[in-house]
Amino acid sequence: MNKALLFMDVVLEKYEAGKCPEFSVLKKNKIPLDPEERKIVLDKKAVWNLTNQPSPVSAVWKSVVNGKTWYVTNTHRAFNATQTLNGTIQRYHDFIKGTA
Repeated sequence: MNKALLFMDVVLEKYEAGKCPEFSVLKKNKIPLDPEERKIVLDKKAVWNLTNQPSPVSAVWKSVVNGKTWYVTNTHRAFNATQTLNGTIQRYHDFIKGTA
């Protein structure tokens, strides 16, 4: 079998296994970030600088759905979620920040 096709099968299988819940479900099951997670988010500058807030606001939040933890970043136009904090931070910088 072609190595590229085998790689794609593995990627697709992992994607299906970790399929993201709908935004409304994620929002309904929202929980606070741990202090360590919040520090990572702030250190990597995945933040919203709101004029009415004295300090930056985390652009990443956490949700637990069916026992799985999801890290989410969103604007009013789009959202992205992964099961890793660093993955969500990267998606914030690569895509979500540009939709604000």
